[in-house]
Amino acid sequence: MRRQRRVLLMLRPPEDSRADYLFLGFLFLLGVVLGHVAGGLVREDQQHELADYVLRYTQASSAENTVSIPGVLFCAFRSPLTLYLMGLAACGSWMVPLYVTGQGFFLAYCVHCFSASLGKGGVLLAFAAFGIRCLFVLPCCFFLASRSWVSARQRLRGSSVRDGAVPSLGGAFPPIICGIVLLIACIVEISLAPRLFSLILQRYY
Repeated sequence: MRRQRRVLLMLRPPEDSRADYLFLGFLFLLGVVLGHVAGGLVREDQQHELADYVLRYTQASSAENTVSIPGVLFCAFRSPLTLYLMGLAACGSWMVPLYVTGQGFFLAYCVHCFSASLGKGGVLLAFAAFGIRCLFVLPCCFFLASRSWVSARQRLRGSSVRDGAVPSLGGAFPPIICGIVLLIACIVEISLAPRLFSLILQRYY
């Protein structure tokens, strides 16, 4: 019982970072809106080129019935690891919000381009390519981003130098938990993505 309570306390957001979840969530949604607007500016000839590229990629993936394991691992761990490392430097005080906004932008931009170039099937292909991963990755990103942002702002204020205390990212437990979640995400994506690609291609193309 005590061990479970200790685990929950380690995973609980720091007192001064709970409001940051709302702010970072707002920045992410702002990026989503900007990405959707930018996606609408893609020319029609570029949409056709994108459609050809996406169809070739998905057809190859479904034919081999496999995906690149190193590629899946890289895509899953890239953003959470980057956000975690940003908390180790003072520059993370502005890089973390910028990165979160960029995440929302590029996700919405890609989904918009898929749907604009491939129609309804493009939306489903976008879910197969990004949605499964995002169900696991985005919670980990916000979980680590709030802690990193607090730590980076503390470093910017110089609290570690004046007080002799190094700003904490919540210990080793949060990244370990996120690592386990991300490994599960990789297993799910490797198992499901090729099959989803195959089903969608058979249904719409």
